Amino acid sequence: MKKMITIFIGISIAILPLTAQTVIFSEDFESGAPNEAWEQFIAGEEPIQAVTMSTAPATLDGGGNYVGMIWDEDVSHAGASYILAGDTSLTNYTIEADVWCYVNNSGGSAYTGLIVYGDSSRQGSVSHGFVYKFVADFDGDNRFRLYNNQLDGWAYTFAENIDASGYYDGDAWHHMKLSVETVGEATHFTCYFDGTELGSYVDDGNDQFGSGKFGLWAFQNNGGLQGYFDNIVVTQTSSNINDEQDLTPTQFTLKQNYPNPFNPTTSIDFTLNEGAESSLNIFNINGQLVQNLANGYMEAKEYSIQWDGLNTNGHQVPAGVYIYTLNHGQSSQTKKMILLK
Repeated sequence: MKKMITIFIGISIAILPLTAQTVIFSEDFESGAPNEAWEQFIAGEEPIQAVTMSTAPATLDGGGNYVGMIWDEDVSHAGASYILAGDTSLTNYTIEADVWCYVNNSGGSAYTGLIVYGDSSRQGSVSHGFVYKFVADFDGDNRFRLYNNQLDGWAYTFAENIDASGYYDGDAWHHMKLSVETVGEATHFTCYFDGTELGSYVDDGNDQFGSGKFGLWAFQNNGGLQGYFDNIVVTQTSSNINDEQDLTPTQFTLKQNYPNPFNPTTSIDFTLNEGAESSLNIFNINGQLVQNLANGYMEAKEYSIQWDGLNTNGHQVPAGVYIYTLNHGQSSQTKKMILLK
């Protein structure tokens, strides 16, 4: 019978699956030209431009010499400007950027924000063109909007209005962030503004798509609104809650503890490629058992366990060299670490 792993009381331990994040796109416009990966959502639309910081409505701290700017200059698309990058097969990622947000713009309703799961050539329930958008709509509506958009007729079938009270004063730079994840037949979103989570929302309707490109958006009702953006970063996670079978590690690995040397707490990370009876033990330089951090059946995944420098009696151990050993089934790996005082 399989035993679940035993974690001993009195030891500071955290056993967690580790989620890796990878930067798949970044753009700060400091070359003086936009990344060639940017593309128009609508054929013939004005491309994104790298403009000098002095061209922006105000200087962005940490923004460098250039920012990105998009707009429907000739108002040929009712004042809407889209720009995309990435691949239509992308799923489960986060886009964040510094965004110039307008408040009660004199030209009318003015939005700026971020796009996920976009594609200008979608086929299916819409004839073509689809995006999700998270935008700042700081006028009489006093809201953030999270919604989808179909290029054909500007229709939308999913919309969330999020109260924006207390999040702004006047026109200014703000940091916006949107995470998207496909979970079964639904699309999940988490919205952030200036580091504060605004909430999580789910689109489980028929008119939605579970992958797509990321991008930027600016809009003003029948006006050529200039949208300014900088420090764009897109990260993709290697794990998601509906695809755990893809998370199974392929190797049995014991990593070097960190920090090392340490005082008094250190973390030990390791990867198990199959489920088996396992144990993680700490020994002194004479080979005497100092602490047993974990013991029992452990599933195949990544773990992180902390040791606070206490022995099996709950006493602080002296400074010196210690050896930690991970036994997993018929395999074993050992490494050294140093405790300083």
